[in-house]
Amino acid sequence: MAVTPDNVRRILRDTELSDSEIQAAIGAGRRMFIQRTSGASGVTDAQQDDVVERLAAHLIASGAERQIDSASESGGNVSFAGETSEGLRSTSHGQAAIAFDPTDRLETEHIIINNGEH
Repeated sequence: MAVTPDNVRRILRDTELSDSEIQAAIGAGRRMFIQRTSGASGVTDAQQDDVVERLAAHLIASGAERQIDSASESGGNVSFAGETSEGLRSTSHGQAAIAFDPTDRLETEHIIINNGEH
């Protein structure tokens, strides 16, 4: 199975991005996964697609359509997820990508980056 814009839309639920914009995020997510997992050897296509769907959603939610972290009705305050120092942990989609990663390399990358070793 290849990841499609509809797969990512199902995860995001509400997006105004075009298919081509979502496809660009899918491509970036796939490249990110391959780069950070050293080519993802031994990972099935289905496992890779599970992670890539969430990476694409993370890239969209932390960029073009930032994910709301919290909101308050009284003062009209909204806090957005996507603090750069948190990396994949900054959105629920990035957290899911880490959880789905069968190589555990995305988690390792997060730890290394946040400990200043990268």
